Amino acid sequence: MVENSLMSKLQNFGLNQYEAKAYVSLLSIGTSNAYSISKVSGIPRSRIYDILESLANRGVVMFEETSDNVKNYTGLPADVFLERIREEWSSNYDDVRKELRQIEAKEKKDEIYVSTVKGEKNILTFCRNLITDAKEQVVISIWDAMYLELLPDLQKCIERGCKVSGITFGVENPISVLDKHRMNKIHNSVEKKPWFILSSDSKKLLYGHSLEVNGNAFYTEDSTHIYLLEDYIFHDIVINRLIKKEDNENIAVKMISEILNEIKSDSQK
Repeated sequence: MVENSLMSKLQNFGLNQYEAKAYVSLLSIGTSNAYSISKVSGIPRSRIYDILESLANRGVVMFEETSDNVKNYTGLPADVFLERIREEWSSNYDDVRKELRQIEAKEKKDEIYVSTVKGEKNILTFCRNLITDAKEQVVISIWDAMYLELLPDLQKCIERGCKVSGITFGVENPISVLDKHRMNKIHNSVEKKPWFILSSDSKKLLYGHSLEVNGNAFYTEDSTHIYLLEDYIFHDIVINRLIKKEDNENIAVKMISEILNEIKSDSQK
């Protein structure tokens, strides 16, 4: 099972099944001829020479021809092989990333769409990319679980001089640039499903249910969406700070409760 898993992973590095088997066999037995490699790897003798030649052309194996015209093959040391794969992958990644972004930039965007992002890993990766790509400002409204996941990215964002502002929920000691929402009975009764909102440079927006809800997130570059949700966050911060400054917090909370009940009653008529 372990060997099958290794073969599958090597194929992800660009080797086919026989090439992966030949390379692993060479590492295990050391320098050897085609007959021995075929026997150990299980590769048919009719194919082994083509496979070894292909690996030699790619620099994955080396060979030396003896005086009696027998070729002995040696696999590239594992560390050297892996480092080369890493360099090739990194180079290809940078090239593809650059070209795809150029294509994306040329795309005509006559219509603005809201796209659905599904899956915890995809949502987190999307959030991290938005934070990393931000040049001027990140505005965020976030609950504790996602806050902890994205905290290192937010700190790096601040360190490179990008402004971060917003509000957190259920976070005991958020970083100084983020407000801590004062939890109260009203808030706990109204908010059933944690959410997040993340705006990058007021140009890109991702929002949706927090990770613990296992919901979807939604991405848009629509300026109206961005304005409304950023404004929602700013109003949330203002109300939160006003309540903190109110001499009698209970009065402020009661007032907000009455307003919420009034709004709900009117909307249900």
